[in-house]
Amino acid sequence: MMMSMIRNTLLAFGLTAASMIAMAAPQISLQISAEKDVVEVDENGQQVTRRIAATDTVPGDVLFYTINYSNTGDEAARNVRLDNPVPEATSYQANSAWGENSEILFSIDGGKTFKKASNLTYQVTGTNGQPEDRQASPEQYNAIRWIIEEVGAGAQGSSGFSVVVQ
Repeated sequence: MMMSMIRNTLLAFGLTAASMIAMAAPQISLQISAEKDVVEVDENGQQVTRRIAATDTVPGDVLFYTINYSNTGDEAARNVRLDNPVPEATSYQANSAWGENSEILFSIDGGKTFKKASNLTYQVTGTNGQPEDRQASPEQYNAIRWIIEEVGAGAQGSSGFSVVVQ
């Protein structure tokens, strides 16, 4: 009976220690929002621009995507990758991607590969039948990656980009 109690106590301690070890880890939480600017006329007849949730859109609208992240764990998260597709029926707005303490990379192949904008090329067959490298334009970007070196325990940050609805 005593041996069974010790075994159960050790088993309980092992499970508690294991769960304590498992809890000592980074935990990144994400929240994304899409907004757009609307122009309204105030009580003085002045035009005022206000940013609202983008619940409905029409071609030509500029949408502002913001990704808020936080580390709710008790250890720093290192080399955090945030991947976000450019929504269908939109075009990435040149030079609009931003992110605190992050390297920003782009993809033109649906997120299979990511490169800096200056290194993002694709091949076409030239007039002589030989392959030629072409520089990708921002309108061709279909995914964005942010690599954040470190998000400390309890820390938070944000990144984002803009698109134009087609």
